[in-house]
This record gives sequence, C-alpha cells and structure tokens, in this order.
Amino acid sequence: MKAQRILIAGAGPVGLVAAAALAEDGIRVTIVEAERELPDDLRASTFHPPTLDMLERFGVVPALLAVGRVCPTWQVRDRAAGPVATFDLGRLRDETRHPYRLQCEQWRLTRLLRDRLAARGEVEFVYDARATGVRQDADGVVLTVARADGSTEELAGAFLIGADGARSAVRQAAGIGFAGMAAPEVYLALSTPFAFQEAIPGLADIAHVSDPEDWFVLLRTRLLWQLLLPPDPAEPGSA
Repeated sequence: MKAQRILIAGAGPVGLVAAAALAEDGIRVTIVEAERELPDDLRASTFHPPTLDMLERFGVVPALLAVGRVCPTWQVRDRAAGPVATFDLGRLRDETRHPYRLQCEQWRLTRLLRDRLAARGEVEFVYDARATGVRQDADGVVLTVARADGSTEELAGAFLIGADGARSAVRQAAGIGFAGMAAPEVYLALSTPFAFQEAIPGLADIAHVSDPEDWFVLLRTRLLWQLLLPPDPAEPGSA
C-alpha cells in the first residue's frame, strides 16, 4: 500500500469528520483542501440531535455549545395568523443526549476539528491544492492536485475519500454518478443582527413561515438571524 496513508479531498465537515475518525484509530491521513484557508462563510448553521451525538466522540460538542444557540423548539407559522405548530425536541430526551437543535455556524465545527487534528502527528494538511484527477493501481491510489500558480502535484496513498463537494473531481474521475435532482427553487439567504424576536410576537428561534406569496424561513444563531426567502421573480438570476 502506498505510504499506508489515507488521502481525503476536501476539508469541509465531511472530510474532517472522516479524518477525525481515522486518526482516532491511529491511521495516517493527508487532508487536501482547495482553499488557502478553511472557508468562514456561514453556509449551514443547524446541528440536529443525532449529529451532536455522533460528534461527541471527537470532543468538540462542549465548544460548539459554548458558541452556538440551543433551540429546543421550532415552529411552522402562518404569516398572518401566527404559530400553526410548535415542535418540542425535548420529547426526545430518552432517545438522544441532545434533545434540541444547535444553531451554530458550520465553520466553527471545521475550525475545531482542524485544530484538534493539526495537533496529531499522523494528520497532515495540504492547502491551496485542488483535486483534479485520480488514478488507481494494485498498490493504491494517486491524487493529482492543482496549485494556484498553475503547477500540479501528485499525492499517493492507500485509499482516497472524496469529500470535495457536489462537483467532486474525485467522483467524476471514478465515474461515480450523482443520483437525485436539484431543487427547482432558488433561495435568497441573508444574515442580519435585526431582532426578529422583538418584531414578531411568540417567534421561536427556528421558524418556517408560510404564505401564498411571501413565505420565508428564520434561523437564529447566537449573534445573527439567518433569513431565507424566495427572490423577486423579476430580479436577474432568480430563475
């Protein structure tokens, strides 16, 4: 096996959780990330009970709880009439150690995992290296990466995990399809410090607001509200 090392393309939540699980068993890992640093955009912000249960083994949940917002309830609301249904995740207390949704920016998890993994000798990070191709032989796999200066490099390992997103170069190189379909809707996502809880009576920290024309979703983190809504059909790029 080439270097008896596992290669992971992509240092997002999937790639870093996979790396943490491997390193926990003493397996050497090289994580390849296309960016020069881990992205810190908001992206996803909700951690569900089973995810928090799973992440406990890596020791990151207390730190996530310290910077996130615990949300034991979430709502479906009518824009005019108010709450239609309120769901209480506390009812799952006998099924999970975390009977709530945790609102916390995705980048906080990747930073926590990265910092813990960087302290382990069996884990190596390679930044500014975009996966572009893969080849395999009887001894293992070779990953080709492209650098920002136009140069390329080859990394060898026993196995390769493709965690490089929906347009995965690893998956394409292996001829693996991406079953399913894209959602036909386009969403506008905004983040704001505006205090929606003061403007909308009885608003839960997570709310899906129904309306024939102007529906939207509100998600509250510790510092911001995230707002998802359909764009004006007349605006460019809305279809």
